[in-house]
Amino acid sequence: MWDRKEEAVVKRFWLLRSGFLEMQESQLNGALTGRKFNCPVYEILLLTDDGEYILIDTGLNPVGITEPEKAWGVRAKELPPILGPEDDIRARLDSIGVKTEEIRTVVNTHLHWDHTGGNQYFPKAVFFVQKAEYRYAFHPDNVTSKPYMPNHFDIGLHYELLEGDYELREGIYLMETRGHTPGHQSVLVKMTNGKYVLIAGDASYCPDNFEKRMLMGNCYSTLDAMRSIDKLRTVAYLTDALVLSAHDPTPDFPGNLPDYIEVV
Repeated sequence: MWDRKEEAVVKRFWLLRSGFLEMQESQLNGALTGRKFNCPVYEILLLTDDGEYILIDTGLNPVGITEPEKAWGVRAKELPPILGPEDDIRARLDSIGVKTEEIRTVVNTHLHWDHTGGNQYFPKAVFFVQKAEYRYAFHPDNVTSKPYMPNHFDIGLHYELLEGDYELREGIYLMETRGHTPGHQSVLVKMTNGKYVLIAGDASYCPDNFEKRMLMGNCYSTLDAMRSIDKLRTVAYLTDALVLSAHDPTPDFPGNLPDYIEVV
């Protein structure tokens, strides 16, 4: 079904920068080297051919630039993000002439703090989240609770809860890829030029996870995480998709992206 011409609805694609997180290599791919990387955080904005904006994730909470403990609690000291005013999702959108109120559809790949920090700025949007993720975010296990910050997602927003794979629009598919978290989801997009882009989210932190089947170091379920990587690999093979990993620390990333993906 992916060959239907009418499915190619995404005509523009922006990768919006949202600062960095300093991460150990063991967190990225399990390698015990002690090396650290400044790993990027991104939001992704899509524009469909009928003029609809769809935002995928909302990045780090810009309140933390001036009030880190208010925004992130203990994480402000344990894993302080690196970001400035230009990394505010509102500033990134403004730089391409898009107002926050124009965005009425948001997809959260999952509800961790570095993917929901800007949720607060889209009170009129519908947020698409897996039901398993939503339920777990409110009652996580102690060992996995820190990345879930209720002040990021429990703020009176409208969530549409999904159970499994879902066709959001023709040419935009949400795929259940649990493992990093209980209800993680990835996004497959078909562009009007016929190319596919597979937005892995945190189902693949870096290319090693996807290409070498090396798991990241902080999975809720390693078994499910590996199954999800294999699912992504199969979909990418069938569609010849470009795969975007969420925290790719490669020095020339995002400079090696094709020209139909704009980096802002």
